[in-house]
Amino acid sequence: MSLIGLLSIPFFTACIILFIPWSRKVMRSIFIAGGSLSAIAGWLLVFQANPKSRVFELGANLMMDSVSAIFVLLIVSVGFLSNIYASGYLFKEGPLELPTGKLRRYSFFFHIFLFTMLLTVLSNNLGLMWIAIEATTLASTFLVNVDDKKSSIEAAWKYLILCTVGIALALFGVILVYYSIASNVGGEGASLNWTFLMEKAKLLDPQIIKLTFIFILVGYGTKTGLAPFHSWLPDAHSQAPSPVSAMLSGVLLSCASFSLLRFHILTTAVTGSSFSNGLLIFFGVFSVAVATPFIWEQADYKRVLAYSSVEHLGLAAVGFGIGGSWGNYGALLHIINHAFTKSLLFFCAGHLLYQYQTKEIKKIQGIFRKDAFLGSIFFFALLAIAGMPPFSIFLSEFFILTAGFLAKKFFICAMLLFFLVLIFAGLLRHGSHMTFGSYSGSPVRERSILMDSVLGIGIFLIFIMGFYIPGPLHELIQQASYVVGGSVP
Repeated sequence: MSLIGLLSIPFFTACIILFIPWSRKVMRSIFIAGGSLSAIAGWLLVFQANPKSRVFELGANLMMDSVSAIFVLLIVSVGFLSNIYASGYLFKEGPLELPTGKLRRYSFFFHIFLFTMLLTVLSNNLGLMWIAIEATTLASTFLVNVDDKKSSIEAAWKYLILCTVGIALALFGVILVYYSIASNVGGEGASLNWTFLMEKAKLLDPQIIKLTFIFILVGYGTKTGLAPFHSWLPDAHSQAPSPVSAMLSGVLLSCASFSLLRFHILTTAVTGSSFSNGLLIFFGVFSVAVATPFIWEQADYKRVLAYSSVEHLGLAAVGFGIGGSWGNYGALLHIINHAFTKSLLFFCAGHLLYQYQTKEIKKIQGIFRKDAFLGSIFFFALLAIAGMPPFSIFLSEFFILTAGFLAKKFFICAMLLFFLVLIFAGLLRHGSHMTFGSYSGSPVRERSILMDSVLGIGIFLIFIMGFYIPGPLHELIQQASYVVGGSVP
């Protein structure tokens, strides 16, 4: 499987869905087949490649190394789960009851969204990466507003405007990088390929690259959801259909953090200092701090999960900022764990909306008494995202904090622990109210087998990853942590 081959699957699936007037049933089958083929191709591409090697295509404008391989794995895996969940949630038994035209629009933009995210993490050229990131915004805006409600339209416009402004600032960073390399090697020999820039890192102006990273941090940090650039995130996540929320929180934020990470590696190589590390730590801790009171005070369970994403992407930023083998490994593992755990919680949120037709926390009580399957998975997933052992999030948080203590950043670790305890208490407060207690009322609809199967897969993954990281995945993360740390040319 080639990089272009992987990219072509979601792209041509989207085209087939858009241009041929399929029936609702046939369109659903193509929708599932496209997501499944993308997942299989992505898994084969990642695990058949040597973690220590780089794969180049399209004149070296496309490249997969160990870092991008991790994000490819996340995109196709969470995309597959969202694909299967949506086939029950939207196409057959779901609560939205979308007409065929809107389902066609959803299916088209879902696969275009997959394509643009894959293009983002497989782009070696920083200009192409910027285009792909902007394309993810355009594609996902239509997914946020799939039902055309007033609240969805408002959230989609807010998301589009804020992220586009942020991406525009990131463009200044890309232009500054090109100016720096062109002024040193000549315009004809200049290239925006990340591998080329890393080879010529000593020729770049450190002061210009520092300014570049500030633009990139604000620009891509907006898309990542780092505070204080996160204000679009709660609205978009709460209004989007649950399969889309799972993609937004699970992998779109991760794709933006991938772009930020590429510039962090470059900045460290050029400046030979901890300039970008310090900024990542500051905004990471600030994100965790900002998320804490909002998690406590939210009345909408999807907005609670959205602010939890601000917290966890902040934790990953702290891990990359601390650096070292523990910090980089822990941050990469944390991104993986967050992707699967948060997507599972948004799938649970879809179940709750599917059955109870409300997003208000106070109106849902006694889930476990009425539906032990959903109640158990929802409560365990909340404990997992709060960092409770033996689930996977605990392990990656432990690695990040260990890295902080080894680096003697005791004050930062103390602050993180303080906020993490408060967030744990807030999530437990919401989860206990919703899961336990007396049950009143009755579900609106019967459960979907397809939707239930996705919940079962999700809880299995986050439980197993708390005990055991498969050998090939461990080797991939370890090699990627070396790349992030600058140990691999």
